[in-house]
Amino acid sequence: MLDSQRAGDLEAVRQHTEEVIRSATDADRPVLVEAPPSSGKTTKAVKLAREVDTPITYLSARTDLYERAKKQCEKYDDVSYKIIPAPQRNCDSFGAEMKELYAKGYSGWQIHRQFPDIADCGMSCDYMTTLTEIRDNIDSIDVLIGNHAHANRQQYLFERIVILDEFNADPFLQKYPDASRNIVDTPGELIHTFLQDAASDESFPADKFQDVTDLLQQRTWSREWSQGIEWFLENGASRSDAHDLDFLAPNTNKYEHDNAYAPFLAFSHLCMSRVGPGIDAAPPPDGCLDAVWTAAGLSRATKCLRDRNTGEMYKFEVPDLTVAEQVIGLDGTPNLELWNLLAPEQGFQHEQVIQREDFLTYLESAMNMRLIQMGNGEHHYAAGHIYETDSNRFAAVEAREENPFALVSTRQALEKYDYNGLLQKFVKPVDTTESEQSHANDDSKLFRGYWALNYGNMKSSNDLEKQALGVVAGTPYPGHGLVKRWAGLCGEPAEIVSDDDAEGIEFEGFADKIYQHFVGAQVIQAVLRFGRHESVYENAGATVYVITNTLPDWFDVSEQLHVHGEMDENVGVVLATLGEIAAITDRPGLAAVTVPTLHEHIAADSRLPNISKRTVASIVDKIRDLNAVTVREDAGKNKADLIRLTGDVELVRRDSEVVVLTGSHAYVCESLADWEPRFQQVTNV
Repeated sequence: MLDSQRAGDLEAVRQHTEEVIRSATDADRPVLVEAPPSSGKTTKAVKLAREVDTPITYLSARTDLYERAKKQCEKYDDVSYKIIPAPQRNCDSFGAEMKELYAKGYSGWQIHRQFPDIADCGMSCDYMTTLTEIRDNIDSIDVLIGNHAHANRQQYLFERIVILDEFNADPFLQKYPDASRNIVDTPGELIHTFLQDAASDESFPADKFQDVTDLLQQRTWSREWSQGIEWFLENGASRSDAHDLDFLAPNTNKYEHDNAYAPFLAFSHLCMSRVGPGIDAAPPPDGCLDAVWTAAGLSRATKCLRDRNTGEMYKFEVPDLTVAEQVIGLDGTPNLELWNLLAPEQGFQHEQVIQREDFLTYLESAMNMRLIQMGNGEHHYAAGHIYETDSNRFAAVEAREENPFALVSTRQALEKYDYNGLLQKFVKPVDTTESEQSHANDDSKLFRGYWALNYGNMKSSNDLEKQALGVVAGTPYPGHGLVKRWAGLCGEPAEIVSDDDAEGIEFEGFADKIYQHFVGAQVIQAVLRFGRHESVYENAGATVYVITNTLPDWFDVSEQLHVHGEMDENVGVVLATLGEIAAITDRPGLAAVTVPTLHEHIAADSRLPNISKRTVASIVDKIRDLNAVTVREDAGKNKADLIRLTGDVELVRRDSEVVVLTGSHAYVCESLADWEPRFQQVTNV
């Protein structure tokens, strides 16, 4: 791990990243490399193909990283590569019927071989020809490039160095039912149909198990339970075993209940125990049924959860990574416990390129980034409940930076911002000129023609890498169910301590680490979307404003900006007048005035509305509490207090507001109809 001094040197970080990845190839168990953005993780991973004799399989959830890995391979004449195809991308026959079979547990290869009437391209489509080419020549392919889902095919892992770029368990986790799949997949219906069909097998104890209730009631070490377990041990409970059952024949009719995962769901009911509020898990975390589980053809890494409140079930089926020569995980903000779900036998050895406490040093010095905190709440915007003060914060950012900005927020918050006209007013629209065309194409995740991303698209997008000014507004809210689910997969309960958005949502113990990962770590990932391109960090750098306080304690910010909004026109009158007094005064000490003098200036300015001396005094007290003014008590004539604005002051007029910027504070006031600042910048020492 680099020391704090070298953490700000980009070349030193990149060199050490390469050293850590290279040394990971010789470790005796999987290695998780924690490395910051732009440290060259992908580049160094591909470079391994030239330095070691073992072939590489590089897996990422992001298609832009496919292309990056491909370009790295093409730099070397002696490195061969292939991008693993996917039926969704590479088969023209992948229509509704094929999607239904795919959802029922058939692979793209199986569908082409067993259902030629559906996959009418036969063996000639790009998907099948590329698969065949990889199968026939896999030993001579130095680098295979694909998605984490491709780890399900053992031939892509066997005796290769497998590199998993970022944590992505989505391909291994399936919900039942799943509204996105156009088939019947409610657990109760799938299991009921399976049990009825299994009755045709004389060895199946059909009189004991007729529906889900029977499975739940017999979930003990009873004689009936043993009979059910014995049948599954004989016939298996995996998807591949299901294909060998004569009575189970999934087809393309979306209303048919047969599913290759139905035996797994039924067997899981017999192996479940309670792990926390509302959650059952199979096999039990205490390991009492591990031998039974593996004897049924299931890996220890494969798990099943059931939500007792909703009846929903989740299949977590991780491929057997032990067949790989070595497994290396790459992540910028990892959660070790979640990574260990992918390798339960040994777990990952965690190696850090820099200390987390040096992350800000890296961002400021190596990546040339300034990070500015706004807002004191968690601001969960998943339901679109944005704060009215966000418009003031957006106004302050634009006034400070004199430019519109790019934005990351939740999808529903973006919808609300758009409805309220805030995107049009403050967010940078996409310019489809040649210089920016690459980030405005059909593959872009951008929101409605603006440089804006929602959290859901963020990790699969590099759209904002050239944007030097950004705002991250609010946090994604994972929901209690997601926290309970991932805690349950780790064998831990998820007890809620606090459910108050104002005070902060908190879980007890281990579950809170899961919650923080799906909140704070996602905010960090959003911050790191900006300014990643060398055209930014090698020049003026990026500035990112963050409207949430959910950043982890170890992730510091460069500065705080306190935004005070919803101030009426009279407050704007006082602030504007104090600013102009400072601007026209030769000696800074003379910028401090009494309330009567301040009132005289306001009365003499034809651009401003008339307000009483009492109102001026009241407003001074108000903005004094906000640290907008510095007061020297009893220092004026007749021992009156002297007032002046605090620090350097900038006055900015926008269509609907006046923004007064002073130090770490911004004051957004209602606009003054006829007032324009005579002096934009005021230095007030």
